[in-house]
Amino acid sequence: MIRRTLLALAIILAPVAAGAHVTITPKTAAANGSTEYVLRVPTEKDVPTISLRLVFPDNFEVQRFRSAPGWTMEVERNASGRITGVTWTGRKISREEYEQFSFLARSKTPGTYKIEAYQTYDGGEVVGWVNPAEPRPAPQVTIAAATNDAAAPAGDPFAAAPAASASQSTSDATSPSRAPMWLGGSSLLVALVALALSTRKRG
Repeated sequence: MIRRTLLALAIILAPVAAGAHVTITPKTAAANGSTEYVLRVPTEKDVPTISLRLVFPDNFEVQRFRSAPGWTMEVERNASGRITGVTWTGRKISREEYEQFSFLARSKTPGTYKIEAYQTYDGGEVVGWVNPAEPRPAPQVTIAAATNDAAAPAGDPFAAAPAASASQSTSDATSPSRAPMWLGGSSLLVALVALALSTRKRG
């Protein structure tokens, strides 16, 4: 009887415990294509969360961040300029709340990528979501190999369009047509023939 009761409690409480985790969506994406990821951060203690730091793995290229109202963002880069981490501070997430942080990223190499998350509570306690599984599992993203038909462009989707295409379109639109020149030459020829015939009749 006791064993059944404990099992029932475990089943009931499991979704609650999982809901307090730092999670990411989507959990899968295709290689090469840029994907917007949303990180959901709840507070599982009686004191509020005051900051969140993410550490990004190698071969996982973070391109841009979506502004989180009220939060101050500090981006970390390595010597080559690649984004290796980010920290949000400035607001608080209470026990009854959760916050969402979004960023755009891509990876050219299929595999599973673990994003380490460090949640700091009011008072200084830091909880690291860094493990591949329970307890404290890190947010993870699985990158699948992209097919030739479904492969997305590898470039930044917010980048400007290539200048060559615009320049070619402008050139085609503004280049003069040869039709008016041909019509003008034909009219001149007809006028000369008419003038010759008129002069011949008078003579």
